[in-house]
Amino acid sequence: MPEVSAAEISRLAGVTRATVSNWRRRHDDFPQAIAGTDARPLFDLNQVQGWLSEHGVEVSDSPASDLRTLVRSREPELVRQVMKALRRSEDGWVASGLGGEESAYAAEVAEAVARTAERDGTRVAVDTLAERAMEGTPATGVYTTPAEVAKLMAVLSAKLAAADVLDPACGSGSLLLAAAAAGATELHGQDVSQIQVDRTRLLLEADTELQPDIRLGDSLMADAFSGHRFGSVLCNPPYGQRDWGSGELALDTRWDYGLPPRGEPELAWVQHAIAHLEPGADAVLLLPPAVATRPSGRKIRANLVRTGALRAVIGLTPGTAQPWHIGLQIWILRRPVPGAAVPDELLFVDTTPLSKEAAGEDRVDWDLITNSVVQVWRAFDAGEADRAEVSGMAAAARLVNVLDDEVDLTPARYVRSSLDAGAVSHQVGDAMSRLASAASELTSLAAEVTGWSEAAGKSWRFVTVADLASHGQLEWIRARPTGADRNEATDTRRVLTAPDVATGNPASGTMATARPSEAIEVRAGDILLPAVRSDRSAGRTARVAVAEDAGAVLGPHVHALRVDGERLDPWFVAGFLTGAENVSATRTSTVRFDPSRLRVPVLPLSEQQRYGAIFRRLFLLRVTAGRAFTAAEHVIEHMTTGLTAGALVPDDSMDAGSIAVGKVRP
Repeated sequence: MPEVSAAEISRLAGVTRATVSNWRRRHDDFPQAIAGTDARPLFDLNQVQGWLSEHGVEVSDSPASDLRTLVRSREPELVRQVMKALRRSEDGWVASGLGGEESAYAAEVAEAVARTAERDGTRVAVDTLAERAMEGTPATGVYTTPAEVAKLMAVLSAKLAAADVLDPACGSGSLLLAAAAAGATELHGQDVSQIQVDRTRLLLEADTELQPDIRLGDSLMADAFSGHRFGSVLCNPPYGQRDWGSGELALDTRWDYGLPPRGEPELAWVQHAIAHLEPGADAVLLLPPAVATRPSGRKIRANLVRTGALRAVIGLTPGTAQPWHIGLQIWILRRPVPGAAVPDELLFVDTTPLSKEAAGEDRVDWDLITNSVVQVWRAFDAGEADRAEVSGMAAAARLVNVLDDEVDLTPARYVRSSLDAGAVSHQVGDAMSRLASAASELTSLAAEVTGWSEAAGKSWRFVTVADLASHGQLEWIRARPTGADRNEATDTRRVLTAPDVATGNPASGTMATARPSEAIEVRAGDILLPAVRSDRSAGRTARVAVAEDAGAVLGPHVHALRVDGERLDPWFVAGFLTGAENVSATRTSTVRFDPSRLRVPVLPLSEQQRYGAIFRRLFLLRVTAGRAFTAAEHVIEHMTTGLTAGALVPDDSMDAGSIAVGKVRP
């Protein structure tokens, strides 16, 4: 019988994992687990589908859901066999080499993969197969490289364009796919898992014009490309390997910079990458920050620095790649050219200031980070160290200053010590100006929130969004996906997401590829209502689109309500939809968010407009307060950095007697 996990139920029903947990706790008739563990229970798919139908929960109807159900109907071992047999050809997807009943099933899977790839992209289709195939297999320390990180790593490799590229731990194929997009002409990979080998092969065969060479095996213990050198190596190696072969490989010729200790597997991967480079070619690796500081790796780090093999260390902010709680590092290494002079400087880049500036509403502006890092690296690599030293972000350190007793390669250590006092002071001054402006605007808006009086008691008749829609007073527009389609022309559009609704900034949004047939353009006056709740309360922040929003595409998790302006005031509707009564109704709901159940009172248009005017002011007050808070955070960040790095000092006015102790409470 097909089994599904709680995570798969959430995808099937279009709800969060927390909602599935609520269903299990609150509904005695929810299907019992039939397998798995307490931490990861598995449920009968047919029972789950029946329960969802009985409780009025709409089951996602998509090719990806159909494919997921299909692979769930068989054991992981058969799915592994199908993946190995699956091929992408000019005529579509085919799976050959299996016999009997397995052959018919493989053909069914190939057809489902084709539909999913056409609708949602090859990555979704292949990952769906791999998720099922990998069940029961060990994957500790193996992480998927996010597409944005893979793109950054690929463009940092100086000679990647028109080069043959190796990824010795290719995993899901993200880095090789990014290499192809950056102009690589040959793709080579190796992975210890047959599932990952097939996963990478399928992705590259479908989404590139190249024929990849992906081999099975442990790259450290059984190097499939021994003796072969490449124009570029990209790698996100497994972290924390305990048994990587340190004893068996003690005399291996790859260890030009020192025998890696048993607890330093990442430094074995670093040297493996360099061993596969042509002279002057680059290797770009994604590594945990401990590799830069562990005492056991000090000797190897020193040799990498001393010989000029290590050219740059780039620190990423936590949350940009798994494991999410730590800030990973990108190391750029270059195989020395025999007889060439050893460079006397090493580049350190700390993207944390950029990430904080770009994050705004808990997002990362990868275009900003990628462009800034690449510009700094290329300037440094071209010998223009002065241009590379961007205050607060990068520093070119003399090798002699790095080769101390610790050989600590943490970027922030060198970037902070090189801060220019004048630049930091200027940044603090700018931040203070923005804070003063935001505070002034907040004070001004707070003064405008007037025009209310006590009510003797209101007895309203309410109508739901569904009622208004059925009578033609508004149109409920559901969000649709905006991914690329292989067979349909696409264009790059500005997509409004849930955080864009909360910011209230006109013309905000993320540039993304959209299908013209599914892109729903926002109009001025539309009510934008996120399906996700805010972090600080259980409610949702709705706003009315302005002229600058017009033409943007409705993004995922955002609903639009298009009202009849002659009968409904948009800000009146938006205000009541996010009011306390509707917040309570949606907070306790165990099914997916449904705007049709939200209610607004029945009032004349003139009275609606009075409510709408104050609701609009309250929204602007909330948005401005958020900007003031962000501006205050920037002041604190810049000033704290300057003070702790020695770029700023307190002046005489900040003596102990000038601080009113006890008047400010934390």
